[in-house]
Amino acid sequence: MVRKILLNYSLERIKEPILSAVIKETGLAFNILYAEFGARGGEILLSIDAPDAEVEQAIELFKRRGVEVKEIKRAIHLDRDSCIDCGACLSLCPSGALYQDRDNTVLLDEDKCVYCELCVPACPVKALELSKF
Repeated sequence: MVRKILLNYSLERIKEPILSAVIKETGLAFNILYAEFGARGGEILLSIDAPDAEVEQAIELFKRRGVEVKEIKRAIHLDRDSCIDCGACLSLCPSGALYQDRDNTVLLDEDKCVYCELCVPACPVKALELSKF
């Protein structure tokens, strides 16, 4: 199962190779979906496709190294009441997270979403919304 984890680094922790240390220690592969660093610290959104016990081990290692960890359950939202199933978002989605079923209904598979945000401005009725972390 794919889990998404948000790491918040303090300014002091940015200078440490924490992510690479956890990768080396666990042997897990992390997909970086989003990263931003500034004068006050930084954050990295990771996608981890591994058994729950291994993900929990990685989370514990990040915490021990002084990184705040938050699991992201839902970062993008498709408002079915607003969506008109026009498909304007489909061709822009690089991961295939947005797709149409047999009835041409637009659907979202959040496990595939990489939070590129290309779909959000493409929606003419604003049915797609990205949560800010």
